Amino acid sequence: MISILWGSQSGNATGLAETIGQHLEEAGLEVEVVSMGERDPEEIHSIKNLLIITSTYGDGEPPDNASEWMSYLKFGEVEPLEGLNYAVLGLGDPYYPHFCQCGKDFDEYLARLGAKSLVPRLDCDRYFEDQYQDWLNSLIQVLKKPETD
Repeated sequence: MISILWGSQSGNATGLAETIGQHLEEAGLEVEVVSMGERDPEEIHSIKNLLIITSTYGDGEPPDNASEWMSYLKFGEVEPLEGLNYAVLGLGDPYYPHFCQCGKDFDEYLARLGAKSLVPRLDCDRYFEDQYQDWLNSLIQVLKKPETD
């Protein structure tokens, strides 16, 4: 199961999360797509594969529905996340000084807590429809690879 959690203020990340979820399902993967605002951040400990798709709001802040997750990972007393695999896709406007900051922060905090990045974070601008396909193809290849011990 791949949990796709989205953080969105204007809806772009929501739509992209749903589109990516459809692509992953078409690739034969089991997926759930949920707003971060609908999941308790402590549930992260029961997730094996996490995909975060988030925009950045205001001055580098998380969208409203992602703020609790951000605070939990940044300030909470979180047990190590060594069993978690993750990928982050950030959306933003390159004309703002904190371009894709929310995605960068999620990537940093997850790595610091010991989670394993499946693919490098992708920072997309307003033309994200043309930018995420190679990243998604790489992610699908990694997720479909048989696990080896």
